[in-house]
Amino acid sequence: MNYYAFISGLPDLIFDEHKKVYSTREFKDELQALLSWIDKRIVRRLFLKYDNDNLLSCLKYGEENMTFNDLANYSQEEIIDMVDSVKDEDRKWNKKYPDYLHIFIQDYLVHEETPKIFWEDHLSTLYYNYLLNKTYNRFLKEWSEVNMNIRNVLTALSARREGIEYDYLIVGDNDVAKLLRTSQNPGHSLIELIDYYESIREIDEISDLLEKEQRIDALLWEWIDERTFFHYFDIEKIMGYLFKLQIIERWRLLDDEKGNEIFRNIINSLKNSDKLHENFKTTKR
Repeated sequence: MNYYAFISGLPDLIFDEHKKVYSTREFKDELQALLSWIDKRIVRRLFLKYDNDNLLSCLKYGEENMTFNDLANYSQEEIIDMVDSVKDEDRKWNKKYPDYLHIFIQDYLVHEETPKIFWEDHLSTLYYNYLLNKTYNRFLKEWSEVNMNIRNVLTALSARREGIEYDYLIVGDNDVAKLLRTSQNPGHSLIELIDYYESIREIDEISDLLEKEQRIDALLWEWIDERTFFHYFDIEKIMGYLFKLQIIERWRLLDDEKGNEIFRNIINSLKNSDKLHENFKTTKR
C-alpha cells in the first residue's frame, strides 16, 4: 500500500538535531488510523520491544516495583499474568502471548543467578528470532536477522572471553547461529557469512557498555538508510522511520548533558567511518 501523503509530511530524523520533532506515541497513534489491517499486524510486532522492557522489569523488580511503558501491546496485568503462568506448572501458556516471551521467562527463572548473562541481549535475540519466523515481510525479516546476528555474535564473543558456556544463549537456526554453537574458532567463517562481522568485533572490544550500545545503534542506523533507500512511500519506509525514531528517543531519555555527548559520538562515528558504509552490503546467505 502506498502512503505517499503521510510519508511526505514526516519530519527528517537527524542524530545531531536535538529538538523534539516527533514522539513514538504520536507516530503510533497516527499509524493506527492510517495503516491497512495487514500493515497494522506488522507494526504491532514492532511495538513488542516495549513488552520486552516491561517483562524484564517485572522479573527483575517484581510486580509492585516494575516500571511500565504503555507503548506496549500488553497491559501490566497481562505481563504479570505471563510470569505467573510460567511459575505455576499447572497453568497453560495463553496463546495470545508470543511464545518467545514464555521461553525467556523460563530461561530467566532457571538461570537468574548465573553471572555475566546480559538478559536484555538474550531477550532481544529471542524477539528478533520470533520476528524472523513470524513474518513474510522481507524488510522485517532482514532487520530481524541483522539484529539477531549482532546480538548472537556479541554474546558469543563476550561469553568466550569470560569462559562461560553460551550455547543455550545463542538463538535462532540461521547459519550464523549454527556456526556459533558448533565452532570453537568461528571468526573466519563469520567473515564469509556476514559482511559486517569486523564492525561487530570492534564493538565487542569496547569496554564501556554505553559506548557499545551507541556503536550498535550507529551500525543499525546505517543499515536502515541502505535498506530503505529505494523504498519511498511504503510500509518499509514507515518501519525504517519507526526504528530510527526509537533509537533517537531511547537516547533522549538520558539527561541533556549525557545525551548531547552520545549524539555527538554517534554522529562522529557515522561521519568518520568509511568502513561502516562498506560493511553494510547485502548479507550473504
